[in-house]
Parts: sequence; C-alpha cells; structure tokens
Amino acid sequence: MNFTRNQGSSKGQVAIIGGGPAGAITALALTRAGVSVVVIEREVRSEWKIGEGLPPAVKPILHKLELWERFLADGHLASYGNCSGWGSDKLVDHSFVFHPHGCGWHLDRNRFDQMLLNSAVEAGATLVLSAESENTMAADVVVDASGRNSWLARRQGARRINHDNLVGSAALLKVGNGVADQDSLTMVEAVADGWWYAALLPDQKLVVVFLSDADLEATRMARTAEGWLALLKQTKHLRNRVERHAYRIELEPRLVSANSSRLDVMAGESWLAVGDAAAAFDPLSSQGIITAMESGMLAAQAIQAKLVGQPEALNTYAQRMEKIFAAYLANRDFYYAQERRWPESKFWQRRHGAMI
Repeated sequence: MNFTRNQGSSKGQVAIIGGGPAGAITALALTRAGVSVVVIEREVRSEWKIGEGLPPAVKPILHKLELWERFLADGHLASYGNCSGWGSDKLVDHSFVFHPHGCGWHLDRNRFDQMLLNSAVEAGATLVLSAESENTMAADVVVDASGRNSWLARRQGARRINHDNLVGSAALLKVGNGVADQDSLTMVEAVADGWWYAALLPDQKLVVVFLSDADLEATRMARTAEGWLALLKQTKHLRNRVERHAYRIELEPRLVSANSSRLDVMAGESWLAVGDAAAAFDPLSSQGIITAMESGMLAAQAIQAKLVGQPEALNTYAQRMEKIFAAYLANRDFYYAQERRWPESKFWQRRHGAMI
C-alpha cells in the first residue's frame, strides 16, 4: 500500500493501518466527526489472541464512546481484583471493591476487538482487507496502528526504543476432571526467573503466561509444553490452582513480545502512531489495551485539529504520548523494585538497575 496527499474530500481523508482497539477507536471518533476514514486490516483471524485484561478505568472510556451497553452485552467476565505473590511468599488480594468505576474485566479478546471495529464501520468507516490493498490510496493523514511492528513509522525513519527484553510464553488451559474454577481474580506470582500471571476467560478457560527475558534459559525451556509445565511446577500458588481444578493444556505455549518499548518519533507532518505501534507496555501494568484506546481518542482529536489548520497538532499528540510513557516507566520500575527475594537472579538484577 502506498499513500499520496488527498485532493478530494473537503473534510479530509484518513487512512488507518490496523483495526485493533487503537485503530478502531481512532476510526470511530473521526468518522463520527465527519472525517472520511479507511481502515486497512489484515485478513480476519480466528486464532486465540493474548491480552485479555481491562482495568475498571475502561468504563468511562466506553461510556464516552457510547459503547458501554454494547460491551456489557458481549458477555465478558467481570473481575473483582487481583491476587499476587509479589515481594513475599504470601498471596495477597487487591480488591476493586472501592474503585469508583467498579470491577475490571477479562475479555473474549477477539469479540472485543471485533465489536470496536464493527462500531467504526457502522459509523461509516470503510474497511479494506490488506489482501485487497495493492493500490495507491490518497490521504491527508495516515495512522500507524499496526502494533509493535510499527509498519508505517519505520518507513518514515522512526526507530523502536526497547527498554527491556521481556517476552511471554502463553498457554491456554481448560479444566479436566477437577472442580470448575470460579475465581475471576487475576493471579500474579513472582519466581526466580521472572513472573507468571493467570486469568480466567469468559469461556472458563484459563490463560497462563510465564514472563522472562528472551535470552534467559527459562525462556528457552518455556518454548515447549514439557519445559513450560516444569517451570509451572516451581510456582506455589499458581501450581495449586492448576492442580485443584485439574487444568490441562489445550493450546501449547507460544512466545509473544511483552517488553516496554516506544518509537523515538511518534508523529510526522502527515502521520502518527497509536497503540502498541507508538508505545508498548509490560503486562504487569495492565495498561496495554486501555492506553491503546486512549491513544486512539487523543489521535482523533489531534487529526481533527490538523485538518482544520493546526499544523502542530500531531506533534502535540506525540509529546502527550511521550509523557504518558515516561510516567508508565516510573511506575513499572517502582513495582519491580518491590520484589527482592532473588538477588542473584539475572532477571531481577536487570529490573533493579544492573547492566547485565
């Protein structure tokens, strides 16, 4: 796909590469504002998609987008807090009971993404599958919502800055002959070579992810089901949960990027990046999806300003995103600093400032 400057629509035309949450919300907000939008998306895929947790703060965002009732109707699983073995051997609950926006959510991720994209299309955005997009497209602004790949931004000369080397080995488990799992708390457990999280999905399957650095031996082990299960047995709380419900692997572990990274340049004269394409977050923060959604809303505002003659609007957007990421890094470092049980571990030494 190539892009040329638009000479047609007086209200402007925007091309968005990627139809995930950030791209879909950018498209939805722009379309409702009367801007012509084309979303270029890959072929629809039905495979299981990692990234299922939404914090309570998503509620006002979905209300603002007028999607709250539609979201509730999709049957996602309410989550009433987290429990973590972090900094101590004890499992501690962190309830959302006093949160002003109520509970968090464990998503059917494909259903959630499709809801957002369908909403944009119903509002008037044009969806083009990438297999059909071999031609040149005219646009006033192009939005990179291509995920960590940052397809467009890299072609504009932007570089990806990686702040660590974290990867996740994610497997999907289902209950065997054990008692049905009703625990919707997100479980987090630190171990010597990294940490684990587990989250119950709306279909009662359990997503379980081991996170460590890509170059460490533990990650090599976690590439296979046998090695992944051997690592799981070294946990305490998560192992107990898996054994209590006789969970067994339905989909074997697959490796996914989970590091903190951002573009060195998030916007240019006629393009900007949103979501993971602009900045990606450690899953420990539970901020990936909601920040992607917020970036889509901010991007739509910036593009509208650009189209009515405010040339600095895209750069202002980029500066806002850089501040968000800087604040995130400070919070990330604070939480990793709370875990001090394995001073000889390369994984934890790196989180505590050692250059190894």
